[in-house]
Amino acid sequence: MSGQSSLAYPEMKELFDRNDQWAESVRRQDPGFFPKHYPGQRPEILWIGCSDARVPETTIMGCQPGDIFVHRNIANLYSPQDDSLNAVMMIALQNFKVKHIVITGHTNCVGCTTALNVSMLPKTKATTPLQKYIEPLATLSGTLFDGNRPPSLDLLVEENVLQQVKNLSECDVIKNDWKRRGTDGVRVHGWVYHLEDGTIRDLNCTIGPPGHIPGQRMVNNYF
Repeated sequence: MSGQSSLAYPEMKELFDRNDQWAESVRRQDPGFFPKHYPGQRPEILWIGCSDARVPETTIMGCQPGDIFVHRNIANLYSPQDDSLNAVMMIALQNFKVKHIVITGHTNCVGCTTALNVSMLPKTKATTPLQKYIEPLATLSGTLFDGNRPPSLDLLVEENVLQQVKNLSECDVIKNDWKRRGTDGVRVHGWVYHLEDGTIRDLNCTIGPPGHIPGQRMVNNYF
């Protein structure tokens, strides 16, 4: 396939220039960084977050490339029919034996705002990809109404995270991991990132395999 170079576009060339600068800076500080990372990865955490450009997980957690396995989508949603996320979890759990899965929502979420707005309108058949995707979240929003008063956006963000933690804990991929690894199976956590001050809040909703001991340090045993 033939086409024009990305470098023909100024904003794309700027990204390439910044990449060159970053790579050179890393090589100067740690000459072994790239050779060390090339053979493989050993993340201990799978981050399921929102696609929002303001929530780059590696940056806000103060981590380095290779530390966190990542899946991001609109409003950090999960459904059993989501083969993309199911595949990510299978790789994370079977290949890397990650210890923790973190579902992280964030304040001022566009996806949650969209679902909240939809829940305040007369119900109609979802036809566009976004409408179909956001429908479960809009339904959740509808359950949070106080009479005719809709929930706050912050409440919907939190309740969405709690619902996704529940959804994950009931899915086959997680249940199979718990059967395979027993009490060393993955723990599922729910957090909210606050855009207004850069902090993460734990929703205290962690779920682990039957018989696990909360707070116990886990040791990975790789293939």
